[in-house]
Amino acid sequence: MQYSIESLATAIDQAIDNQDLDQLNSFVSLCQNEVEGVPDAIRYFFQANCFNALGQAKHKNSEDRLSWQQDESVQEVLALRRAIAHPSFIEVNDIWKCKIYTNLGNCLSFLGRICEAIRQWDHALEVIPNFAMAFGNRGQCLLSYGGCLYDKGHSNVLAFEAAKSFKTAIQQKALWDSGDQPEHRRVFNESLNSIEQYLKAVQYDENFDFDQWALGRNKEETDYRRWVLSAGLFLSPLNDAIELSVAAQDILHLPNHRYDIDEETRFPNYFNIMKQEYVSARFMFYQSENDFDESHFSDKDVLLMDGFDYANFGYTHELLKTAFKLSYSIFDKIALFLKDYFQIKMEVDKVNFRSIWAVKENKEFKLNPVFSESQNWPLRGLYYISKDFFDKNFQDASLPEAKELSIVRNQLEHRYLSITEFGNSSVKNSDIHAHITIDDLRHKTLRLLRNAREGLIYLSLAMHREEKLRAEKKSNEMTVPISGIPIRRD
Repeated sequence: MQYSIESLATAIDQAIDNQDLDQLNSFVSLCQNEVEGVPDAIRYFFQANCFNALGQAKHKNSEDRLSWQQDESVQEVLALRRAIAHPSFIEVNDIWKCKIYTNLGNCLSFLGRICEAIRQWDHALEVIPNFAMAFGNRGQCLLSYGGCLYDKGHSNVLAFEAAKSFKTAIQQKALWDSGDQPEHRRVFNESLNSIEQYLKAVQYDENFDFDQWALGRNKEETDYRRWVLSAGLFLSPLNDAIELSVAAQDILHLPNHRYDIDEETRFPNYFNIMKQEYVSARFMFYQSENDFDESHFSDKDVLLMDGFDYANFGYTHELLKTAFKLSYSIFDKIALFLKDYFQIKMEVDKVNFRSIWAVKENKEFKLNPVFSESQNWPLRGLYYISKDFFDKNFQDASLPEAKELSIVRNQLEHRYLSITEFGNSSVKNSDIHAHITIDDLRHKTLRLLRNAREGLIYLSLAMHREEKLRAEKKSNEMTVPISGIPIRRD
């Protein structure tokens, strides 16, 4: 059967309204391949809608929706990401772009991936600055995000930013993709009223200047920190909401937490290592981009032979490679942190960011009850970041290029990887030696940096949530509270 965009949308909407699961599954299969008359980006959007409906049918009550096993949502994210990555995405009209970005943000938020969800809504607002659903959902997420923080001052800032999003969503000039939606407008308005009452109660200063601090002591430092701020790469929850100088700090660390009397106070040390590796990888990436055309003195008089494969060499290329490797390695360290903090029985050399979540029963991997029974939204977000990584034992990735990232890491760590300026079909790859373009490696490294930042934030917030739960259970046990003492570095 041949479809137009309108006829396929109507048929899928009818199947959703009728809760016709067989029909929805048939549309999932249909949209897996090209559909004549329907651009590929929109085809993936429709497929995502089917996965969303199937997931809601499977998880009907509120308890089911809290389940960590959300296979349909993983597929929904994958479909929406494929829509954005497809060349046809550029050609669809702006409304479709915004709907795809907004739905991706909605799904990621549901899975606990707060930071990445906000990025997707911001993408939608870059396309259409008054897109109502992007603003409204962004506001709801910022409000929930603020509730997860251990710093009340930061919580209040996110609440204020959430209020601004709600105000814009309910303005008369806001654009609703399917006509005015009174129910959503009512919900956004109620949330706005609640926030305004709260901010009034805490005497929040709406006129405080959050952009009053200098970004650096010289142009080089200022340029770097301005880039980090605009890229949303500071380890500060504020940098997910605003691009003002108050957010230009790597201020995030672990919350106050408790140890038994004879227990080593080790977790701040773990976090220090990961945090330093992240900020170093971030600067290496920045240097590799901004010093790319400049030769470094360490490359002077280094004899290299022409391999006739168009490969480029130099210090800046090695910075980019190192940034990739450092960023990727942070995730296995997060897994080791989780193993130690949750006292998971697993051999250290078998721990990685995909394996830490599972236990093997009857030759099958199942989600560890330590996690599946946890009511911890940031921890759930950390779990769903793991779906962006490939492992041969867990092939339920939600990122189209997950396997590519794994292959690149393996090539960098254990084999040979050459960087070229442009792709060339005459250059042959092998199991030992592969090639990647500089633009592709930059794209992949930036994605890893974003994920690493996201992972460190969720780890801190998950620990904050877990400490609250443990405090309720261990109110009569003898423990030692630990609050961090900063290392001063000017």
